[in-house]
Amino acid sequence: MPVSADIVILHTNDMHGRMTPAAVARLRELRARYPGCLLLDAGDAISAGNLGFRVGGEPMLREMSDIGYDAMTVGNRESHPRREVFPRKLAGAAFPVLCANVTVREGAELPVRPYVELEAGSVKIAVFGVTVPMFTRKQWSAALCDYFFDPPIPAAQRLADELRPQYDVVIALTHIGFKEDLKLAQTGPSVDLIIGGHSHTDLDEPRMENGIPIVQARSHAFFAGVARLSVGDAGARLVEWRKVALRDDAPRAAKG
Repeated sequence: MPVSADIVILHTNDMHGRMTPAAVARLRELRARYPGCLLLDAGDAISAGNLGFRVGGEPMLREMSDIGYDAMTVGNRESHPRREVFPRKLAGAAFPVLCANVTVREGAELPVRPYVELEAGSVKIAVFGVTVPMFTRKQWSAALCDYFFDPPIPAAQRLADELRPQYDVVIALTHIGFKEDLKLAQTGPSVDLIIGGHSHTDLDEPRMENGIPIVQARSHAFFAGVARLSVGDAGARLVEWRKVALRDDAPRAAKG
């Protein structure tokens, strides 16, 4: 555990393929402003539908790779029930794609991992992902699926408890919606920050729930969130969070 350190986390969610050249430039500027920061996405970055697939690959994932994203959680738009498609759908991501609540039928490739270990200076950080249960074993179509999603909140609890003793900071990167993020926080997982997506919630300040900060930055690449955590012997705490406009057409009332 470091004696004292600050880390900065930039995050986006639900971009739906709408990252403009201005947004790309702004993200690069933010990365340069905060050397050593992390850049995370909470899912639904691409524009393809839940069952859709671009034969030429997903341009958003290539763009995010070029910008230097450190990780994203899989959103419903990045998921797919078939082994022939799901891995190919994520192939453009040169960064870890996370999901701790997915299981796989025997013989199928699993193109996601539960969590990733990152570092910011001397701070060891675990980022794990959970997403909405798109395909479950109880659905009528289960026989056609190669991937199944378990309830995300219990999966998040179990993994957070496992990671906590090993890391200075544990971050839940979720694509389950703001109401479910509140429920997750109420269960008291061993996390320092919940970065959410799926519900397109437009927060002006962090929501503290059961002592855990929850943040989300609207949708469609209008904004990025900038979170600063102070890490010391007593643990990690969120000391600052704000939204930064990425697109030129971001709502004026929320610019700043």
